[in-house]
Amino acid sequence: MSQAKVDQYKEFKKNRKEFLEKEKKSKKVRLTLWKLAGLLAALALVVALGVTVFNVVKARIGARPDYAREQLVLDDVAGIFVTEAATTEGGTDTEPESTEADVESTAAAPETTVAP
Repeated sequence: MSQAKVDQYKEFKKNRKEFLEKEKKSKKVRLTLWKLAGLLAALALVVALGVTVFNVVKARIGARPDYAREQLVLDDVAGIFVTEAATTEGGTDTEPESTEADVESTAAAPETTVAP
């Protein structure tokens, strides 16, 4: 062996304790970083899955028909759904007061047929 290699070996042997501690610390830091990266990847996967499920549920809820909307209520063209008038103490029925809105909604459509 050359003298340079012998000196390097003696130096390594002299500082072996510090070198091994430094190596252990480096391994520990790398292991911690890998664990942190794995944890972040797992967390990202869970969040992505949760957002996807939330969006699917929201879309399905939005696609359901809403039977409580006022647009689904048909106009009372034929006067079928007219409410009963309140009975007075005398036992006579009173006619409900008609408003312009009631008259307009119960008015019949004009005839469009032409006589032959």
